[in-house]
Amino acid sequence: MGWNPAAVCGGTPASERLEWCVARMGLSPEEAQQRIMDEFLLDFENLGGRWKPNEDCDGHTSESRAQWCVENSGLSLAHARLRIMHEFPARFDRPMRWNPHAMCDGLPAHARAKWCEDNCSLSSEIAKERIMSEFPAEFGGKAPTPGAVAALGAASALVTDLVPVAPADPAMLVWSDEFDYTGPPDSSKWGYDIGGHGWGNNEKQYYTDQKENAWVSDGVLRIRAKREVYEGSEFTSARLVTKDKGDWLYGRVEIRLRFPTARGAWAAAWMLPTDWSYGGWPKSGEIDIMEHVGHDVGTVHGTVHTEAFNHMKNTQVGKAVAVKPEEFHTYAVEWAPDGIKFMMEGQQYHYFEKKAGWEAWPFDKRHHILLNMAVGGAWGGACGIDSEAFEGDGQVMEVSSVRVYRLN
Repeated sequence: MGWNPAAVCGGTPASERLEWCVARMGLSPEEAQQRIMDEFLLDFENLGGRWKPNEDCDGHTSESRAQWCVENSGLSLAHARLRIMHEFPARFDRPMRWNPHAMCDGLPAHARAKWCEDNCSLSSEIAKERIMSEFPAEFGGKAPTPGAVAALGAASALVTDLVPVAPADPAMLVWSDEFDYTGPPDSSKWGYDIGGHGWGNNEKQYYTDQKENAWVSDGVLRIRAKREVYEGSEFTSARLVTKDKGDWLYGRVEIRLRFPTARGAWAAAWMLPTDWSYGGWPKSGEIDIMEHVGHDVGTVHGTVHTEAFNHMKNTQVGKAVAVKPEEFHTYAVEWAPDGIKFMMEGQQYHYFEKKAGWEAWPFDKRHHILLNMAVGGAWGGACGIDSEAFEGDGQVMEVSSVRVYRLN
């Protein structure tokens, strides 16, 4: 905690309160500073977060716990609230703090970070962010929930040899959104994931259901990430899901879209299990139809994640393909009982073949589609965020169609 003359304390700048205390109470400037910081502790405490009086903290509201501390521990109300925020950091949107000695699945955090530096070509700071995103609860963050998963942990090899694939049969179409309407996304087909807890990737945006973040016009769905302070986050965006509105076991999924290229922008079209039958991520699987990060313009990744194959074990299975980002492209997967093809503009660039055991192949259960624009994160923000690029109209991902076909 340090003195900040611009801090607003009860509606008055700290500098003005200091002058009043010196003039009216005979305090030295140093004594006045300390008194003001004691009285308005939360306005100077530098760990972030904000007080929420009705948060559930082990069966009691946060405010009732603070009042108990005042009555039984002799703390001021400000100190009591700060104590509660320290004890339950995830309840108050407090950023995670690096602890080199935190035990992460049997290994200290510093050892895991060093491994990432040595084996994944990550800087020290990015390695720390990656470890915190994978084990948030050990660093004061929220434990990941289904859907709050690391969509990709590292880049995949670029493929230049593409194999033509037969086009989908229009007669096999079972679900689609052509975005031939105006207004919010069709609520019979799309829902929203909402929140700002990092989503397992240390992302910086808060996902909303606001029309400013997701809307349909001129035949295109637009998902916009923009810089604005919202619920403790610096950015807002949207994450649309078909869960419980469109869920499929096998099929061909085609998504035609165009993505932005600002540093820090992370566009994705992907699939997650609807029922999590084999357990939390990555046990029940994940299919990334396409992902693009702004610090690697024009490289699109197609990936699967399973218990056996994921970046946390350095066994991730994925490939990448070069595209022109200023143009719309159709990205697709053809998911069959024996394997998954990854395609761009009707050409296959990656194939994941079925392997024995659910740990390698959990893809015998239904999945749903997600479309989102993240900001930053352990991968999307590996080279920082160009915050100015998210000002004004922000960064917009445009989707002109989503189609699902059954297999022949």
